[in-house]
Amino acid sequence: MNAKTATENPIATAQLGRAHVVAACLAVLTREIHGAGLEKHAALDLLRDAPDKVDAALTRGPGALVVYRLDRRGARGVVSDSESRLGHFTAAAEQEGAPLFGFCPGAIAELAAHIEAGAASLKKDA
Repeated sequence: MNAKTATENPIATAQLGRAHVVAACLAVLTREIHGAGLEKHAALDLLRDAPDKVDAALTRGPGALVVYRLDRRGARGVVSDSESRLGHFTAAAEQEGAPLFGFCPGAIAELAAHIEAGAASLKKDA
């Protein structure tokens, strides 16, 4: 970037940050899917829809969770910031013995922002 004419585009920066959050969530989800032993087509279906779920959670706010039921008979995920909806989803899965996995994209985004700030500080000090 030319220091005289270039300024950071906040929209591009936010989109890049969002892409990093989605990538981090996909990495963790991939590991959990593998550990649950889902069939290839079920795993790919979950991973295909995951970026939209992460984006939906980020749009809803810092308290929104993405929770997956990693059941071989019907793997699926839900995005919600409603305790009652999440409670119903998890209770049904637990009743059937289905493994659950969830994460908070807002918390991952916050962690990513701290890492980015630390990296920027190191670059400045170098």
